[in-house]
Amino acid sequence: MKTLVSALILSASFIGAAAQAGELDYPPELNTASTVTRAQVQQELAAARANGELVSGEEGYAATAFASVGADKTRAQVKQELAAARAQGLTDSGELDYPPVQG
Repeated sequence: MKTLVSALILSASFIGAAAQAGELDYPPELNTASTVTRAQVQQELAAARANGELVSGEEGYAATAFASVGADKTRAQVKQELAAARAQGLTDSGELDYPPVQG
């Protein structure tokens, strides 16, 4: 009886090891060697900031460019546009309404 139990345990351990063997190389190793220096990356970042090429956004939403310093509109103009949008019902939107719908 002991030999039967020992044989079952031993065979179960081999089956488990065989099942794990295919997963040892997953995920495959990636070559992450860089071809540019840190200084080059910082220089490209500074150039992108200067040209207004940096964008931010979340998955599924359109990217929004960062506002540049010295915007074209005054605060009064922005407030006037907001009041007009509210009058047209464009600001009332729920969590699932993107972009805002007329309400």
